Amino acid sequence: MDLLRHWNLRERPFEATWDTRFFYAGPDHEEALSRLLYLVSETTMNLGLLTGDIGSGKTLTRAVFAGRIDATRFQVLTVENSGFQLDELLGSILRRLDPQIHLNGEGKLARCELFEQLVRWVNAGGRHLVLLLDEAQDMTPETIHELRWLTNFNGGGSSLLTLILIGQPELRKMILGDAAINQRVSLRFHLKPLRADDMENYLRHRLRTAGHATGNLFSPTAALAIFNATHGLPREVNRLAKLALEHAWVSDSAKVEASAVTAVVRDLERHQLLPA
Repeated sequence: MDLLRHWNLRERPFEATWDTRFFYAGPDHEEALSRLLYLVSETTMNLGLLTGDIGSGKTLTRAVFAGRIDATRFQVLTVENSGFQLDELLGSILRRLDPQIHLNGEGKLARCELFEQLVRWVNAGGRHLVLLLDEAQDMTPETIHELRWLTNFNGGGSSLLTLILIGQPELRKMILGDAAINQRVSLRFHLKPLRADDMENYLRHRLRTAGHATGNLFSPTAALAIFNATHGLPREVNRLAKLALEHAWVSDSAKVEASAVTAVVRDLERHQLLPA
């Protein structure tokens, strides 16, 4: 019997690829969504900042956020990797906004002017542009400083663009180090790891999304063992839960107990794969 049949699942619940169906609306992640949606709905707040540790669920939160925005009022454009110079970023953004555009080595000023024209075109069509720049901690200080140019487009008392930077904790320090950008940030939110009392609900949610009738496959002590080993970071939780589920399956267990989690953790530590 394979793993899915053993656990009565349609699909694997803890895979590394992100899927918005598996998003767990815990208090911290749901608050992040609420704040970001408020930022966008105001259309006057220019710039937002979402940070979190590696594996904290920023990308999945970003994807759920983009999906919740009213497409009749907003156009969302996401740049997955933002660690480039501003003219390169603008080139990618311009081609996304207008696939027919021809770029022939224009400098930053010309690309900024083209970008403003397209932003105003989006606004004239009755929508507000939301630009999500992920992995923003990879930007150079120069690029971050130049982003202020993109926050100056306005008309009729509202900004024409909301820019949201998403990245690891060091991004906060980079923003604080540039007064011109720091003063433009209207909202900041830092995603925290899952709490210990989230863990059973988190595991249950993913298992039910994957097809299990109740999601009750991990014992309370197993869930606590996962939390203690991962400190609640969703990516680490998923990895450990996946391996513990497989370990319990191979052992022909009816449930995932703490012993399965402990065995996996010891094996990972032996191979120095878990963070210290």
